[in-house]
Amino acid sequence: MWRVTLTVAIALLAGCSGLFPAGPTASDPDPVTPAPVPTSSPASTVAVPTNNGTVDVDRLLDRHERALATRSFHRHVEQAGPQNTLDVWIDREREVQRVRRRFGPISDDVVLANGTVYTNVRDDPDTPYATTPATPNTSLVASPAGVDLLRHLLSNTEYRKLDSVRRNGRPVAVLTVSGTGGTQTGENGSKIGRSRLYVDRQGVIRYVEHTERRPDRPDIDMSMTVATDTERVPIPWWLEESDPYSSGSM
Repeated sequence: MWRVTLTVAIALLAGCSGLFPAGPTASDPDPVTPAPVPTSSPASTVAVPTNNGTVDVDRLLDRHERALATRSFHRHVEQAGPQNTLDVWIDREREVQRVRRRFGPISDDVVLANGTVYTNVRDDPDTPYATTPATPNTSLVASPAGVDLLRHLLSNTEYRKLDSVRRNGRPVAVLTVSGTGGTQTGENGSKIGRSRLYVDRQGVIRYVEHTERRPDRPDIDMSMTVATDTERVPIPWWLEESDPYSSGSM
């Protein structure tokens, strides 16, 4: 399977695909607001997979990946500020993908549409993009739904269900790290601080916030937002003249 991969030097979580959302953008039709509304209605209760009283993280991530496998979505990750971000847009109906990474002043942007991979060329003002033929198996990122990143962050941590709340009119389960005072010792002596997940009834992990202090590696302070039912992928300025949505083939 041939994949197109965006490469950016990332000191934090090196080797994990899909690190980097920020706050919702204008193209994000389903943002997660910061203030949940508690609900005690049985009809609003959201079940999550458990094992021996704690959340079964592997099953939770499998459900998340399956729930997004056939849906359009926008995933946004942010790490330590708005200039360290990843955006993944997937339009299942029209088979358009876009992956944009920003790391400080560096930005990598790639679009897949109509059997072609369009890559932004940063260093040549006369050549806005380069093209590469795609194959049926071409993907712009190894883990579009972000499961690789979440598995790296969460797999060695125990979570419990705190409550069911309503966000943006949608019931979600709130999962929080287990342990005294809401903290837990992670891998290699790291201290996990605030780590919460908001999961809907379909299994989509709508929002994640995770902080971790690590003694021998950079600390982690990240968030991830997932919005579904994306109507279209926002086309970057450098591809406007070859906008795949107005090419007549969609």
